Amino acid sequence: MGARQKLNRAYVNGAVLCGAVAGLVTESWFWFFFMLCVCLAGSYYDGEIRPGRRRRP
Repeated sequence: MGARQKLNRAYVNGAVLCGAVAGLVTESWFWFFFMLCVCLAGSYYDGEIRPGRRRRP
């Protein structure tokens, strides 16, 4: 497993953890999924989660 995949997995695990905390505090599945999506979208937008390899021309 490469470094990119390990980093992506770490960011996804962090998003799940944030969602779990929000869901437990509010006792709501809605907030779990909402925070999960917000964290994943933010990480993807910032470039922390990289979906694929860049191909060289």
